Amino acid sequence: MAVQWEHKVLRYKLGMKGFDYDRMEHDLNDLGRSGWEAVGTLAPSFGSGQAIEVALILKKRQD
Repeated sequence: MAVQWEHKVLRYKLGMKGFDYDRMEHDLNDLGRSGWEAVGTLAPSFGSGQAIEVALILKKRQD
């Protein structure tokens, strides 16, 4: 049987002081302890190329 995966997307908005990388790290560590693995990122940009959001893509093997 083929491996089945569950996926999750975490979204982080650009704040007044930039992105909250400490929060991203905290979330990734918490989810990693539950079996989630980061597999990609998206950082769409608008206008002059400034990213206003970062999305982290995670996967976890379904049991």
